[in-house]
Amino acid sequence: MEPKTKQYLLVTVVGVTLFVALLRLSAVLAFAAKLIDLVLPILAGGILALFINVPMTGLEKRLKSLFRKAKKQPSAKAIHLLSFFITLLGVALVLVLALTLLIPELVQSFHSLYVQIEANIPRWTAYLSAQNTDMGWLMSWLEGINWEQLLHKITAGIDTVLVNAVGAVSATVNIVVTASFALIISIYMSLGTESLGHHARTLVCAYLKPDHAAGVLKFCRLFRQSFASFLTGQCSEAVILGVLMALAFSIFRIPYGSLVGVLTAICAIIPYVGALISCVVSVFLVLLVDPVLAVRCLIVYLAVQFIENQFIYPRVVGKSVGLSPLYTLVAAMIGGELFGIIGIIFFIPLTAVVIELVKEDACRRLRTKETPQ
Repeated sequence: MEPKTKQYLLVTVVGVTLFVALLRLSAVLAFAAKLIDLVLPILAGGILALFINVPMTGLEKRLKSLFRKAKKQPSAKAIHLLSFFITLLGVALVLVLALTLLIPELVQSFHSLYVQIEANIPRWTAYLSAQNTDMGWLMSWLEGINWEQLLHKITAGIDTVLVNAVGAVSATVNIVVTASFALIISIYMSLGTESLGHHARTLVCAYLKPDHAAGVLKFCRLFRQSFASFLTGQCSEAVILGVLMALAFSIFRIPYGSLVGVLTAICAIIPYVGALISCVVSVFLVLLVDPVLAVRCLIVYLAVQFIENQFIYPRVVGKSVGLSPLYTLVAAMIGGELFGIIGIIFFIPLTAVVIELVKEDACRRLRTKETPQ
């Protein structure tokens, strides 16, 4: 078959397929949703493995340089396993440290809240008594209630509640199962990084032209390096933001300064969105103590967050991947609008890789044009 005939046949098949897909768009979307649910544990496991691989690779390099002077050097597989277990131990220690700092603060917060409410109950009672409140409307409202009809509605609503409860339990079980499979898959991917990389390179080189295969492999290599730098910068920025929040709360005499600092540092691992979650929780805790302080808390938090977003985050994270502050903010905004939190996390290193490849291609084209024929 001639190449042009193959091309015409391919265009025809693609056109007919798109036409049929548009006619049965609902069925196609339903199939796509089922397919996403099927591969979701694999995707989640791959993303988790990518996060684990960053500190794991750094530890592996340090261990290799450390054992280089030893008389009996361990095998590469042993160093790989050791770096993996050290990474898991480090993650567990960070979680334990965070819980150790958070739980006592939360217990103390709720205890102080209980003491304050208990102390204010007599004042609230005295205020209501002093108002000579007429409770006759309440008694007439209670007498007008049709208790039999109300009981019938409650009984009829139990079925709906049970269905919703069963659905919630089923969704929770699905989430737990998906998370379990994702964790197991991430462990296998982390331990078999070299094997998976070799198989992926073999497939790319086998099914793509040499130039295209080289481009794909180069893109993957650059993205891995850029994502590792991004994650390092993101962790540094989270610590900086947590310290700034704790200092700001202490300066303006807002309670829960240390709790807010730790909570912000943990949540700020997720760019932009994590700090917003911490802000809501912080304002809620302060609101329970004093509504006036809650307003001050909101103003201080938003001010520190604005300063961090405009001046610290783009320079710390953007510098780690080689992006200017403007490109960093634009990449985070576009990624968040398209794919939510995952988009914010991955679009910053992805933008850095794309810009670097575009610069290289532009320089190559300019050199080609300047070279005399």
